[in-house]
Amino acid sequence: MKVYLTGANGIGEALKKGRGTLYLSRKSGRGTSLAELAEKHGVTLRRVGDDEISRLVNNGEHRGYVLETDSELSSGDIRSPEDLSSIPGDNILVIVLDGITDPRNLGAVMRAADQFGASAVIIPKRRSAGSDADTLSRSSAGAVEWVPLLEVSNISRSLAELKEMGFWIWGADMSGGRAPEVNLKGKTALVMGREGEGLHRLVKETCDGLIKIPTGGRLDSLNVATAAGILMYEARRQQKFSY
Repeated sequence: MKVYLTGANGIGEALKKGRGTLYLSRKSGRGTSLAELAEKHGVTLRRVGDDEISRLVNNGEHRGYVLETDSELSSGDIRSPEDLSSIPGDNILVIVLDGITDPRNLGAVMRAADQFGASAVIIPKRRSAGSDADTLSRSSAGAVEWVPLLEVSNISRSLAELKEMGFWIWGADMSGGRAPEVNLKGKTALVMGREGEGLHRLVKETCDGLIKIPTGGRLDSLNVATAAGILMYEARRQQKFSY
């Protein structure tokens, strides 16, 4: 199945990995930069008219460029949760998203995961935001090209598998322990719940413990992507992670 990426940053990161076919219809500074990246990384470049690009994106918005690629956004050695066992070292960080349905939130989590060196982001195959490849590529600014995005059939089962690999599983929940007081060293999986509803019951019961971010505002909670970024930072701070 072919997908079409329209965001310049996402296209740029995909080109750096040598992926896809780049279509250009207009002369622009950004288009020229993408063409140079395509040439540098051996990606086929096709110059076409606006009508052709409009057809590729089903008459959606575009700025004169689109990357045709396959449906698999991320690549590399990590293709499933089982592959995480091959990563050397102890301070490994994995993010698990329990039913995040907004692709913009997922994209923002992917950007934070890239910045804090997470080894993977795990999402369920059903009832999640991973199916909208173009929006995810744009909202993650191309981070999805570098952080493995693993789709699994059952989150609770995958958490149990991570436990067998030596991971400690911490679920984000307002009833949990304060993040700076929770030991996040070693192999750590941070589980973020649904927007507004939090973790599913079985997922929460599978966690080794619950963790919260100490806050003093009047609203109920932080946006899931913001909370995920804060918890990733705290985990890496405790692990004295070297960037």
